[in-house]
Amino acid sequence: MAKRVKSGVFNLSGISIIACDCLQAVICIFIDLFFVSRILHNEMAAMPDKIVSIALFYIVDYAMIIVFYVLNGFFMKKINKSIFVSIGSILLAGTVLMVHLLQNDLMTFVPLIAAVYGIAWGFFSAGYNSLTAETISSKHQVKFFAVKRIAFQFVYIIFPITLGFIADLSFSYVTYIMFGIAVLLVIFSFLIRPKKSIQMEYNLPKFTKYMYKNRKQTKSLWLVYIQNFFRGASYDCFTTLITILVIFVFQKDSTLGTFRSIFTACSLVAMFVYLKFYRKKRAVAFITPIISLVACSIIAILCAANQVTIIIFYAIYSSLNVVMMSISDSRRAGVVRVLSLHSHILESNTLAEVFLETGRIVGSVVLLLAGVFDSLMGGGTLFLMISLAIVCLFFVLYGVSLIFLEKELIKQDEEFRNAHLAENIEKTEE
Repeated sequence: MAKRVKSGVFNLSGISIIACDCLQAVICIFIDLFFVSRILHNEMAAMPDKIVSIALFYIVDYAMIIVFYVLNGFFMKKINKSIFVSIGSILLAGTVLMVHLLQNDLMTFVPLIAAVYGIAWGFFSAGYNSLTAETISSKHQVKFFAVKRIAFQFVYIIFPITLGFIADLSFSYVTYIMFGIAVLLVIFSFLIRPKKSIQMEYNLPKFTKYMYKNRKQTKSLWLVYIQNFFRGASYDCFTTLITILVIFVFQKDSTLGTFRSIFTACSLVAMFVYLKFYRKKRAVAFITPIISLVACSIIAILCAANQVTIIIFYAIYSSLNVVMMSISDSRRAGVVRVLSLHSHILESNTLAEVFLETGRIVGSVVLLLAGVFDSLMGGGTLFLMISLAIVCLFFVLYGVSLIFLEKELIKQDEEFRNAHLAENIEKTEE
C-alpha cells in the first residue's frame, strides 16, 4: 500500500515527475538531433542511404516500445511502477554508452542501438505514464501538464544550442554529459510516489472488447487513441525531417541546436497565451490556425526548398505545435478517469501507446521508402519531399481528430449537466 503524500499538485512526487520528463527530454534531444546528425555527417554514405539508416533506427525503436509496453502491463499492477522508470533510465544510459563506443561506425550498428533504445523506452514510458495518471488528480490535469510542458520547453531552449556547440567541438563530450543526465534520471525516478494506490487490472483483450461493445459511451477515449496515431505519424517524423533538412542546407550541429533553442523560446509565448485563454469551447480557436500555418509552410518548402522556407517551417512548427501537444497530453491522462475507468489505466495507457507507436512506425516507413526510392533514382530529394507532404497530411489529421475529441468532451459535459439538472428537478417535484 503506497503512503499518502502531501496534497497538492507540486509536491515531491509532482516535481520528480516533471524532473524525469525534462531529463528524458535531454536524451531525446541527443538522439533525435545529434545522433541523427552524426549519421548524416557520414561522408562515406550517400544521402538516401543515410535516410534509410535513420528510418530503420526509428522503425526498430518504435516496434520494441510496443512489445515491451504491452508486456510490462502484466507486471505493473503488482510492482512499484517507479522500478520500471528506473530500469528504463538505466537502459537509456546504456544506449548513450553504446553510441559513445560505436560513434565511428553507427550505421553498421543502427538496429542494435535502436533495439536497446526501444526497450528502454518501453520500460520508462510504461511506468512513467501510469505513475502520472495515479499521482496527479483530475482537477489539476490541465494546470500540471501545462506547467510540465513549459518546463519541458525550457529544456529545449537550453540544451539544443549548448549541445550543438559542444558537438561541433567533440561528439564524445556530448555523450559524457548524456551519461550524467541518465544518472540523475535514475535518482528522480525513485522519488515518485502516487497519492493513492489504485486497484488496477490488466486484461488487454477484455478491455478492448469492453471498449468495442461500449464504443458510444467511450467515444472520447477512442478519439484519444486515434489522435495519438496521427500524432505519432506526424510529430516524430517531422522532427527527423527537420533535422535532415537543416543539416542538408546548413551543415553544422550548432546551427541545428541554435534554431531549436530559439524557436522553443518562442513556443513559451504560445504556451502562456494557451494557459491564459484556453477553455474547452476555445480548443478549435487554437488548433485550426496551427494546422493551417504548418500546412502552408510545408507547401512553401515543396514549392521552393531553401534556407528561408525551411526556417519559416521550423519556426512555425516548433513555436506552435507545443499547444497541441499540451492539449493532447492532458487528454490522454484525463479522459480515462473522466469515464470512471480508473482501474483500467494500464490497459488504456497501453492502447494509447500502441496507437502512438504504430503511427510512428507508419511515419518512419514513409521516410524509409523515400530513402529507398531516392537511392534507386540515383540520389536527389524528390521522394524526400513527397514524404514531407504525406507527413503534413498526417499532421492535419492529427489536428482534426483533436478537434473532434474536444467537441466530444464538450458534448459529454453538456449531457452530464442536463442529466444532473433533470435529476434535481425530479427531486424537487417529489
